[in-house]
Amino acid sequence: MKRPLLAIVLLPLLLVASLGYLSWGFWQDRSREQWREEQVDLLNRGAVLMSRELGHIQQTLAYMDQVLGKYYRPDQFDDLERWQDGVASYFVRAAGLSDYISQIRWLTPEGLEAVRVNISGNQAEVVPKSALQDKSNRYYFLDGMAGDGESVSFSPIDLNVERGSIVTPYEITVRASMKILDDAGSELGLLVVNYNLNYLFARLRAMQTATNTFEMIDSEGFWLLSQTPEIEWLHLYGDILSSFPNQYPSAWPSVAQSTTLHSITLSNGKPLTVLPSSIDEQPNSVPDYFFLSKVRLDVWSMHSQFMIFSVISISVIVYGLLLSITLLWWKNSEQKRAYMQALQHEKQQLEIAQSELQNNNKDLVTLQNELVEKGKLSSLGLMVAGVGHELNTPLGGVRLSLSSLEHLIKQIQSELSEQQATLFQNSLNLATQNLNRAVQVVAQFKRITENQMSPDSECFSVNAMFDDTLAPLKAVLKKHPNVRVERHCDPADEIIAAQGVISQVLQNLIMNALDHAFDNEQSGVITLSATCEEEYVIEVSDNGKGISEDIIDHIWEPFVTTERGIKQHSGLGLFMVHQWVTKLLKGRVTVHSEPGQTRFTLYLPIPESNEP
Repeated sequence: MKRPLLAIVLLPLLLVASLGYLSWGFWQDRSREQWREEQVDLLNRGAVLMSRELGHIQQTLAYMDQVLGKYYRPDQFDDLERWQDGVASYFVRAAGLSDYISQIRWLTPEGLEAVRVNISGNQAEVVPKSALQDKSNRYYFLDGMAGDGESVSFSPIDLNVERGSIVTPYEITVRASMKILDDAGSELGLLVVNYNLNYLFARLRAMQTATNTFEMIDSEGFWLLSQTPEIEWLHLYGDILSSFPNQYPSAWPSVAQSTTLHSITLSNGKPLTVLPSSIDEQPNSVPDYFFLSKVRLDVWSMHSQFMIFSVISISVIVYGLLLSITLLWWKNSEQKRAYMQALQHEKQQLEIAQSELQNNNKDLVTLQNELVEKGKLSSLGLMVAGVGHELNTPLGGVRLSLSSLEHLIKQIQSELSEQQATLFQNSLNLATQNLNRAVQVVAQFKRITENQMSPDSECFSVNAMFDDTLAPLKAVLKKHPNVRVERHCDPADEIIAAQGVISQVLQNLIMNALDHAFDNEQSGVITLSATCEEEYVIEVSDNGKGISEDIIDHIWEPFVTTERGIKQHSGLGLFMVHQWVTKLLKGRVTVHSEPGQTRFTLYLPIPESNEP
């Protein structure tokens, strides 16, 4: 390739590639910003909801503590039993302050349960004195007794545990405690209230949007709320592999060290927004948990694919335009230079050749006329042969399509108005008339260039037919690098049938496997095989995920598809395969499918003249 031509090809390519890369980066940054704005709003709303609920708990506990310290001191009752009954009665009434209180306890300064009331639904149960327990070694007792008696202490959010076992269904619990003091400031005990936060977590989970998640982890990175509920609270069972630090090791240090709302970009480019928060909501306190919001995986994948496809498509179009313009300019420049040189040379030879040209002019004109006529005839012959050959396949496809439309109109005729039905039928008749006219013209063209019409069936090599079938699909197979096509047949095998129809059937089955059998980036094999037994047997199989039992009995029907909204499939591919095999090839087709294997089998009759 000449250097100027090489520069003409490469320079636009470099320019378009650079602009495409910059555009892709800018587009991706803008998308991240939009998602981050939604994530920030989502986390702020979640934090406000959590703060409001914790504030209500603080107010409730402060009120109860004040009442207990003023009216339910042990020294105000004649004996211990009457005091316990009075406190229990107050606890039962106080349970009405919130629908989410699950347990209220009065612990003595030594950590013993003096009174405990369990609340389930609208029922309150006073625990017998024989069932009261020693809580002196529990963290919430130690933290509560270390308080100043004026503020509420909260335990970490946890699951409720009774007698050493996690209560199921899960009861997400936070324990709020406050020291009970008398008027002189003496310690009377510790008020502990268990709050069931299932309702709060349900509201937080419902805040997730179609594009961004709303999740929550504790200070060690274990999931308390996740878009995948199966990994929540697994650390309580000893599973630490499902934690945030194991899933996102590069992002965890930034999350763990965060003290304010900020954004992080994960290793795959997805934006993640983090909001640290504390149970006691004290300034500069160590975060007890983190609210997280990140772009959903399917949204990120679809958006990235759409951006890449759009940038590549636009880049290809722009590159094509630039290359066409530069090539046209270069070609014109080269032609101009060549014309100038030719004109200079012709000027020098013109005087010498003038007399000879005049003498030979008559002969040249005669010869030119003959050559023109011969060229016209030759071009006409080639054109007629090419047109006749190339138009047969699309015209056959149009005929099949019109037949399918006529069948479809009969099925939905009852749902159409009379005017619509008449319009559809007139349009179909007009299309059929024009198709018949086109078929007649093609037949006339072929009769001009051929001595006789080719028979419908022909003897052909199975191996060559496989080659012809796969040749047009090379570009499609490149888009599925993880899927390979294998062939199994005897190179000497030959079949007598309509080769074009068989090729079209196999192409439809291969495309069906590429579209439905394998998930994104899943490796797989599509196998073509052919044998000759009592019939011609041709199989197309794959090792994909199989066909759903819900539709396998209906796959030969028109408009049956599982991906109409995803890939704009019409649901006519397998319907046409069934029509071609049964109507044109006079054979039959079966399907067998299970996870890991799907097999379409064509049985074609052997012509009587070919039987032994």
